[in-house]
Amino acid sequence: MRITTPNLFSRTRTKHLPPTRHLSTSPPPILSIQNATFYLHHPSLSSPSSPPNPPFFPNLTLTLPSLSSPHQTWAILSPSSIIRTLFLQILRGQHLCFPPTARSHPYLTSRHQVPDTAISYVGFNGERQRFGGAYLSARYESRVEETDFSLRMYLTGIEGLNPGEEVVRERTPERGVLERVVKDLELERFLESPVSLLSNGQSRRARIGRALLAGGGRGTEMLCLDAPFIGLDPFVSKHISSVLQRLAEANAPRIVLSLRPQDVIPEWITHIVYAGEDGKVDALGPKEEVFRYLKQQYEDIEQSPVSRQNPEHDLDPKLVEIREVGRHLSEKGDFEADPTEPQTTSIPILSRDGYPQTDTSTTPLGAPVVEMEGVNIKYGSTSVLGNWTQSTTSSGNPTSGLWWTVRQGQRWGIFGPNGSGKTTLLSLVTSDHPQTYSAPVRIFQRSRLPTPGEPGITIFDIQARMGHSSPEVHALFPKNLSVRRTLESAWSDTPIMKPKLDGEAGRRVDACLSWFKAELNPNPPSNSAALSPSIEVKLGNGNLDWATNILFGELSFSSQRVLLFLRATIRNPEIVILDEAFSGMDDLVRDKCLLFLSRGETMRLHYHETGPRPVEVDVEMGAGNGDRVAIRGLMEHQALLVVSHSRQEVPGCVREWICLPEAGMGTPPRMGRWDGPVELSARRWSEVWGLEGESSPG
Repeated sequence: MRITTPNLFSRTRTKHLPPTRHLSTSPPPILSIQNATFYLHHPSLSSPSSPPNPPFFPNLTLTLPSLSSPHQTWAILSPSSIIRTLFLQILRGQHLCFPPTARSHPYLTSRHQVPDTAISYVGFNGERQRFGGAYLSARYESRVEETDFSLRMYLTGIEGLNPGEEVVRERTPERGVLERVVKDLELERFLESPVSLLSNGQSRRARIGRALLAGGGRGTEMLCLDAPFIGLDPFVSKHISSVLQRLAEANAPRIVLSLRPQDVIPEWITHIVYAGEDGKVDALGPKEEVFRYLKQQYEDIEQSPVSRQNPEHDLDPKLVEIREVGRHLSEKGDFEADPTEPQTTSIPILSRDGYPQTDTSTTPLGAPVVEMEGVNIKYGSTSVLGNWTQSTTSSGNPTSGLWWTVRQGQRWGIFGPNGSGKTTLLSLVTSDHPQTYSAPVRIFQRSRLPTPGEPGITIFDIQARMGHSSPEVHALFPKNLSVRRTLESAWSDTPIMKPKLDGEAGRRVDACLSWFKAELNPNPPSNSAALSPSIEVKLGNGNLDWATNILFGELSFSSQRVLLFLRATIRNPEIVILDEAFSGMDDLVRDKCLLFLSRGETMRLHYHETGPRPVEVDVEMGAGNGDRVAIRGLMEHQALLVVSHSRQEVPGCVREWICLPEAGMGTPPRMGRWDGPVELSARRWSEVWGLEGESSPG
């Protein structure tokens, strides 16, 4: 027997070998997970007093090829935003893996790369923080912030005031690469503009471009995009999808998407991982096989007698989840569900916030809340809103600029392509835009500047009479406020100032905390009573101490959005502005918020065999009695403005709508009125986008 000497081992370990050449034609996989379970914290450190640390993706086995024939492109599909994000993070090597050797990146190892730099993650939570952290009005000023760098600087990562030559050389991509990425993402005309002026949709495209250009366009092997189509209009979504398809098919870089069930799943996605809200992977593999599995699960639930045996009780949460996922996939045509036995019922069709399919009710209109008479907002010679002539109802003659009036009792939807001026329009309403002083805008029947016999309205007067939730508010909101203090800040001039509270304010805060305890308390007690929120708040059984101890920044992205939505509506202000307020929320949470917006504590969603349906809360249980209900939803004196790119996120009460034209088109906005909730009619949604007779864009 020949004995190997220690010196030979030493020489072997120190020699730098070239990338391994495999005898097979396929290189090693870029990711290999074999029967692994993941944790946020080490399970041995768990104790009764520590935060919950459940396992997620237990016994997961998954292989992502670095090169395959036929080509594979993967996506994670889940109704839970947390689960989607966790999945993309574990692809990069984050979080604890048990056993530790069950996760590896063979292809990266063979090329002497590490996942942290070779696999890029692009998420869109709190995205505006990367585009300047000044007060909202600073977005419309000239460059005064040191972070107010150009889009070119942002894309290349050269953002410092005095970057070194080595940094510039390392991060500067080849000219052709930069031009191709900018052109593909339709960002050419913004390249030298300050990033703080980008709209939410444009900033999303910029983040994708930055990831593609990381390391001078040479360093990314795989790009994980977390819900990339949220906040994009239907046309931009289709374009971005085609760009990603070209990148994915060329493996430059490989693409992994996270998708919501209601998202349009790109045709070029070949493989899907479906994970439920419980953190378990229910199915993975070729897209057709996963759809076949979900279709079978959906049809089994629809034909199951389980729910009919207990018609007065909600379905099991897992059944609700599968039903909702199946409904979304069926509506989009991802699979065609077999027709079930028709059920005879006299129950009318209602939206998830309690409005009939055709709504004949009327709301009395009050005084004007917002009046715009010929608004045209320009930056130098560039017009971003109002560069058109528009026929007004008063004169009937074409006049220049935007003419638009919002009255008490009206519920408006504001739509339009990314960059059409929706954010600018709302900034005039909130008076964050400096041109509000000079533009023909009246808020609560007063202008910002004084006129003869009438003082100008102050920013504090305006903010005290409106509630506002948006990605900008989210990005700039203080993260060190407690959950309770966040809601109480609705009664203060700014979030950090002491609120002016009374007994009624305290009742409203307690009502919101009780009603949304499941969504806002990340550490619920294991022995909590299974009482409905309305019962808890009326009987005093709800322990709300957690709301004082948990900080805003400790909540998940979805929970933070819920909290800011409640903050915007809790006071019943004269005007409520919800700018993509439901974007990023999980589906069932969003539905709960939509119903709470319109009905307050008087109704809740009941999931049973005919689907989700709003039902009256039992009067005898305490939430139906007049003076015992703290929050009843929107009131007649209130106006509502909603911006969204998804019809599932438009409240059922919205009737009036305006669709702004694409920037630079010079055509006037289109306006209309729906005869019912847009949720229940794809035709109404297509009408907004000028696609009557065509398929709904989203």
